[in-house]
Amino acid sequence: MKMSKFFSGVFGVLGVLLMTGTVMLCLMSRNAQPRMLESPEAASAQAQRMMDALCAGDYDTAGSCMYGQPDLGAGEPEDEVSRLLWDAFTDSLSYEFTGVCSVTDAGLTRKATVTALDVAKVIQSLPQRAEALLEVQTKAEEDPEESDDGQNADREELVNQALLEAARQALDESAETVTRDVTLNLIYRDGAWWVVPDQALLQIISGVA
Repeated sequence: MKMSKFFSGVFGVLGVLLMTGTVMLCLMSRNAQPRMLESPEAASAQAQRMMDALCAGDYDTAGSCMYGQPDLGAGEPEDEVSRLLWDAFTDSLSYEFTGVCSVTDAGLTRKATVTALDVAKVIQSLPQRAEALLEVQTKAEEDPEESDDGQNADREELVNQALLEAARQALDESAETVTRDVTLNLIYRDGAWWVVPDQALLQIISGVA
């Protein structure tokens, strides 16, 4: 009887200590950042699928990985200069994930570094290059022996050709890449993980550095 009361008392004290410790742990962790012991495979796979599609220029697949499945509208550029720059941009696009998924109030995030052609810098150099090419072409046309039998091409066509050649020169001679950090935001809806595009991701999609 005494032994039974002894063990009852011991377990009672242990129960009080355990309860007290649990309450203290909750209070201490109240303001702590959420943590995840393991990155959900489905969320990681969806983020990777979207980034792989972007780097391959497959914007239909990339859009299907985003919440709401938006039409990214990355159609074929109409003019040759834009098409040349766009192809160079998509060919240069690459990424690398840094770390694993982290928990947020809304869902998860996955950080990555993205490297791509510095399109803005290429475009910035085009007017000066094109102007120099036009000057050479104009002088050639003023000389009957170098003007394709004296027939002048249309001015607009000359400008377009000069811009195209300027773009080729810029890509061959001074093309540079830029690397940026991006955080992919993921939410769980309708039984699946979705990437929520933000401004940084939209800039990557559009080629804006």
